[in-house]
Amino acid sequence: MLILLFLGIQLPLVLLGVRATAPELLHMLVGERLAEGFSMYRDIHDNTAPISALVFWVLDVAAGRSFMAYRLTAVGLLLLQALLLNSTLNRHNVYGTKNYLPALLYLVLGSLSFEFNMLTPLLIGNTFLILSLPYIITLSREGFDNNRLFVGGFMLGLAAMCYLPLAVFLLVGIFAVIFFASNTFRSTMLMLCGFAFPYAVLMTFYLYTNTTQEFLELHLLRPWQLQVAFLRPPADVAKLMIIPAAILLLSLLSSASLPQRLVFQVKFQQLMWVWLVASLLVIFTRDEISVATFVIVLPPIAYFGEFFFTSNRKGWILNTVFLVMLAGVLVLRYRLVLGLNPYLMMDDSPLLLPEQVEVPVQNATILVLGNDISYYMQNKPVTPYLNWQLAQRHFGRLNEYQALFQLHENFRHEMPQYLVDKAGMMPELNYKLPDVFGRYQQTDDPTVYKLK
Repeated sequence: MLILLFLGIQLPLVLLGVRATAPELLHMLVGERLAEGFSMYRDIHDNTAPISALVFWVLDVAAGRSFMAYRLTAVGLLLLQALLLNSTLNRHNVYGTKNYLPALLYLVLGSLSFEFNMLTPLLIGNTFLILSLPYIITLSREGFDNNRLFVGGFMLGLAAMCYLPLAVFLLVGIFAVIFFASNTFRSTMLMLCGFAFPYAVLMTFYLYTNTTQEFLELHLLRPWQLQVAFLRPPADVAKLMIIPAAILLLSLLSSASLPQRLVFQVKFQQLMWVWLVASLLVIFTRDEISVATFVIVLPPIAYFGEFFFTSNRKGWILNTVFLVMLAGVLVLRYRLVLGLNPYLMMDDSPLLLPEQVEVPVQNATILVLGNDISYYMQNKPVTPYLNWQLAQRHFGRLNEYQALFQLHENFRHEMPQYLVDKAGMMPELNYKLPDVFGRYQQTDDPTVYKLK
């Protein structure tokens, strides 16, 4: 019944189709370039983490540019995460009784917005965070079960290789060692070795493929953005997250009034507090914040929500709260279909691509100089410059010889049939690299240049 409820909420909109989003298209372009045999970071200048890029490559090989495949994969990951988390909580007797309430809350709140159906690196990494949980809470003794802490650190390392800021959850692992392990120093070293192991293997691969410098510059050593930057209006994010925030607040208040419990259960609750703090730290240090970034808060909400819905309050109160939560999720989820968006006044346009893109170029190889990637919907990207922000390493330094040399080399290997100049850079590029950009002539559209 739990799975049927989740699929009943999710599948109608997924099958009807939600408009394509810019983040999904960018991920598809990364997978497409990888499937064509190009190397990540060396031939594709994007900050997508290695394991996420691998997932996008597999999806492109299996389904090509299919938004349906990406949405169904995201739905499957949400379902898997909920069941894994609930199984871990029941197996370790975290509560007084075993039930499926955490999975129910996880899946209902995970259906709040179509953004949770976007296959993002954060969603992929969240799966490995949940997989690490049963290993880092091991009650280890000297010489026993040490391999479990190594595996727990390994899972945290894989999560960071899906989305780099998830390395913050190494703090959760360290606190788990402090709470549960007998030999804190030895256990911490084991977990840290497990965390570093996948990176050691990856660095060895990039060393042999001569891509180490690009990997460090484009992904591993990118500076943190210690500022709040919303991808969509903050008011819209607040409206969509008010239901999870209310459930979390009620649950935290309920957990504070619990009677005395087992030592393990108390320690696990303290660990989930650390998880919640780490989640908020990751969210508010991201380059861009949207509803999709709050997927990593679902595990602590699902955990703490158990305390409210199994509290000593009257049954009709608890049932009413749950029904209000479910109704609110359905209203927000289906607001466009039901015609309620004018009343809720939410703007999804910062994420969505135009439904009908009128572009003068179709079925050609192109490069867009600017942030408008809608041109790639009907065309094939070439050259490494998929991500315009990262492309500034070269296009933003046209007064430096090294940047011009790199541009020349990259265009020498791949010459797009069309250049779409949304940044107004062609006059300067034509002046400084005439043997490359002088081969393009302006079309009837002043922003589009065609290869002679």
